[in-house]
Amino acid sequence: MGWNVIKKFASKNKFYEYFVSLCFLIYSLGISLLCLCMRCFPVQENKVVCCTAKGKRYGDNPMYITDELLKRNSNYKIVWLLAGNVDEKIPEKIKRVKNSTLAQIYELMTAAIWIDSNTKMYGILKRKNQLYIQTWHGSYGLKKMYGDAPDKFSFIDKTIIGYNSRIADIYVSNSKMLTQIFRRAFWYQGKILECGSPRNDIFWVDNAPYIEKVRKHFGIEQKKILLYAPTFRKNYNTDIYRMDYHKLAKAVEKRFGGEWVILIRLHPNNMEDASNFLEYDEVVMNATEYSVMQELLVASDILVTDYSSCMFDFVTKKKKCFLYAPDIEQYKKERDVYFELHELPFPYAENDEQLEKVILEFEQLKYEKELEKLFMRVGLRETGYASKIVADYIEEWMASN
Repeated sequence: MGWNVIKKFASKNKFYEYFVSLCFLIYSLGISLLCLCMRCFPVQENKVVCCTAKGKRYGDNPMYITDELLKRNSNYKIVWLLAGNVDEKIPEKIKRVKNSTLAQIYELMTAAIWIDSNTKMYGILKRKNQLYIQTWHGSYGLKKMYGDAPDKFSFIDKTIIGYNSRIADIYVSNSKMLTQIFRRAFWYQGKILECGSPRNDIFWVDNAPYIEKVRKHFGIEQKKILLYAPTFRKNYNTDIYRMDYHKLAKAVEKRFGGEWVILIRLHPNNMEDASNFLEYDEVVMNATEYSVMQELLVASDILVTDYSSCMFDFVTKKKKCFLYAPDIEQYKKERDVYFELHELPFPYAENDEQLEKVILEFEQLKYEKELEKLFMRVGLRETGYASKIVADYIEEWMASN
């Protein structure tokens, strides 16, 4: 949360913003010098270093790619960078390394392949005989990115994404729209695998084991699941998430039948706030610490979100999604959007009463027809084989190097 706090204050004070930017550039120079020193160690040809959510999670696209690699060849040395305070079990075949600056630089400098769903540090120096795969952590999305909304991002954010686009060897895309965003808003000119999101391959396999895992974890048994997964706000405030959850549970019970629980999973930027922003009970449960988002998505019957791209992942198999956007006008001023809410298939609401209304009036056939139009509009490429396609690319690259 420390870096987020710094950015929050920097955005309110120009002098402080300039000071932070200067410190950022000095720090980045130190990163580059450390990288040069670490080049005394050789690159290990079978070593793959992965990271997601800047070390806060084990999951997302890198996890599904490495799962596929390990199915094919147990000789891969997979290293996962995780923050020291992350209480997460990872497979025995994967080595966990604390995501400190020095350890991260050593692991990256000695790996043949980097796989990341976020950005690497500005100043990190990739060696000529290394492959950097950037999978990103969102689908084609609602909120505008970097070059498409340059006045909404700081000098540091734009510098980091631009640098990553220069050093990355390949980006992974799930749609024509996302490919265009990478080209235009990320300033990326390299190779793009437009093959789908590896994390969304999970929608094409038997979901029963994942559903059972999630139910067992939360002690849900046979109740139906509504997942509430909003994105973060620029000021990192959690007040906007305080809806009437019990009213929401009653609305879905009335419209769709059965007993329901609500799992709340806040953005990684709000992880430290999740445990105390709300009183949880047997109906409303804290799922923020649950690492693998896609398992929550396949286990849930309904998703409620606001501006998070998880909405586009969730409907890969035409599952029910609703938008709760009480601050839409303010959010558009702060971030801007690619779609107006009324252009999307998802019924949306700006308060509790409207949310109840759109749930009770939900029409499945109309919803599915609108989803088909959306898939055509964005040029969706989800097929269930993205992990295999990326793994094939890695094996071909290793064979030729």
